[in-house]
Amino acid sequence: MSEQFLNSLSELEIEEQVEQLASLFFTISEIAMFTGMDAGQLRNMITMNKESEISKAYNRGKLRTRILLRFDSRAFALKGSPQALQEMKEYMSDQQIDEDA
Repeated sequence: MSEQFLNSLSELEIEEQVEQLASLFFTISEIAMFTGMDAGQLRNMITMNKESEISKAYNRGKLRTRILLRFDSRAFALKGSPQALQEMKEYMSDQQIDEDA
């Protein structure tokens, strides 16, 4: 399965590669190495030009996995996991702080 993923990854457009690798929390330097991009240029595209397709893909990839992890955390919290309950309380607090900003 991982070999199949790697093969299909190579066939994607650069933005899609960035999104997929970011969803696995690879660093910008690692993503640059895989895509053949200059790490400094990629870092600038992601951090300085928030409206670039590369930046959007990078952030979307990270967020996709965070969504999945948070979904699982909520499920564990609802089943009584103390650690998951604490995480969900922190997420709720962060959400309220953002709403009040």
